[in-house]
Amino acid sequence: MDVVGPRANGEIMSLAKQATADEGSANADWAELRTFHSVQLVDEALRLCGTDTAGETPSSCNVELDETDLPSADAGALLERTVVAADKVPEESVDLVVAQAVDAVALAPVNLDRIEGPLADDTASAADLLARENALYYGLGIALAHADGDLRARIGALREASHERTAALTRLLDGADGQALVPAAGYSFADGYAEPETADQATELVTTMQDDLVKQWRYAAAHAESKQWREAAILLAAHAQRA
Repeated sequence: MDVVGPRANGEIMSLAKQATADEGSANADWAELRTFHSVQLVDEALRLCGTDTAGETPSSCNVELDETDLPSADAGALLERTVVAADKVPEESVDLVVAQAVDAVALAPVNLDRIEGPLADDTASAADLLARENALYYGLGIALAHADGDLRARIGALREASHERTAALTRLLDGADGQALVPAAGYSFADGYAEPETADQATELVTTMQDDLVKQWRYAAAHAESKQWREAAILLAAHAQRA
């Protein structure tokens, strides 16, 4: 089995080695996150190897992280590496490596000015997220009518952040179907939801809408077809998450 058994995925292990190198960063938050990433990636390599009839990981699946002289990288470098690696790792591992990039980028303020259009592919996904951003903006306005002082400030920050993402999406969709850039004439609440009537209900609505939007952005980043959209979606997901 040592000769013919499964081997740890090379790309996953390469990402794990870089994460290990980043553990020595002087930035405590970055070092802590990358330590967690390293553990996740090793666990993923083991999972991909599977188990033998005794339920044990085959001995051929070596996940030892040898001493490395790799220099510590930053979130920008990880983003670039992830965009490339997502096309190399097993399809079932893409969610993990993209999620790590989103969390890494979200550690610091995200500059969306680097996102430029037009988008060559994935325009349907981008248009869908633009529609979701427009719906969020509308929903935040509904919640604003019942908000107290703290929530009003929170809604203001979320609406400004959404406006920044909408501007980036508009640049990406430049030249696409014009209808995609126009907010819907009206919105209604999905089944199970109702217009808030109290400050507590407004707070719950804002939290639910924002959490759902972040999940959608993370999903879009993980399921992007093109490198251009994957990079943009990771940045936008991190921006939404940080908000």
